[in-house]
Amino acid sequence: MQSKYVVKIGHQGDLILLIQRELGLIQDGKFDYKTQKAVENFQRTNGLVADGIVGPMTWRKLGYNPLELEADTEAITSATWIEQYNLPDNEYVKKETAKSSIILHHTSGLHNPYKVIDTWAKDQRGRIGAHFVIGGLSTKVDIENISEDQRQYDGKILQAIPDQYWAYNLGNISKANDFHHKNISIELCSAGKLEYKNGEYYTWYGAKVHPTQVARLDIPFKGHRYFHKYSQAQIDSLKALILLLGEKHDINIHSGLLEQIELNVNLDKKPFEYKPVHVQNAHQYGLMTHGQLHPDKLDLFPDPTLINGLRSI
Repeated sequence: MQSKYVVKIGHQGDLILLIQRELGLIQDGKFDYKTQKAVENFQRTNGLVADGIVGPMTWRKLGYNPLELEADTEAITSATWIEQYNLPDNEYVKKETAKSSIILHHTSGLHNPYKVIDTWAKDQRGRIGAHFVIGGLSTKVDIENISEDQRQYDGKILQAIPDQYWAYNLGNISKANDFHHKNISIELCSAGKLEYKNGEYYTWYGAKVHPTQVARLDIPFKGHRYFHKYSQAQIDSLKALILLLGEKHDINIHSGLLEQIELNVNLDKKPFEYKPVHVQNAHQYGLMTHGQLHPDKLDLFPDPTLINGLRSI
């Protein structure tokens, strides 16, 4: 389903009136052949693909955000649930690109999203990072007896990179190198895979994990059976963010991972597995995980709670 903020020939309404006004056309609110040609000329002049379709990049060149036409001054109608905590300018590629996909990752680290972004800002790897980071719970927490203080980062969304720009987040995916700049990336704070030793669960960096935060898979995923759970607050925030980004960037969020989950009625690990076809056709998919694109990556793992949450989108 195409976003209502992406308009083309045959469409009508206030958005078309705005476009026609900006391009000096007769304002009748109908996206006709003359409007299409004027849009194509505008796109060529501004270094865009001249397809005659007004999407996010063309809107920005026109100097408008189409959400402004429907928004008002009530704070409740805005995405105030996303906090801006941007990386320094030199830590991402400040070049506008059209987006075709949303890629889901987990950090394999701590639960504090501020520290995740601070680490990206200070490391020596260059322009590595994700657009959004969703905080989680400390591995020490007993989720059956949890305090409000322990929830301070759980489900909190930070934006590290303005979503029209990009950074490297997929590693060496040789068949789709240009895919780095065509995706929006989301990181869930999670310790990732766990080891079971002497009746206890541990992260790869040696931290003990409370049993209430351990996901135990019936079928191992890429050789691993135990993982740090994604919290319910994280899953709820992830769903809301996916819906927002899909609408804003005209990304078909039901293509890719969600489509494969629906085809796989057993709800096991299969939709999350790596397949070469995923990399070869990455630009066609709307929502994917890093693990689908790389044989050695475990993010995201097929947590049953996550699967059921995504199915409700």
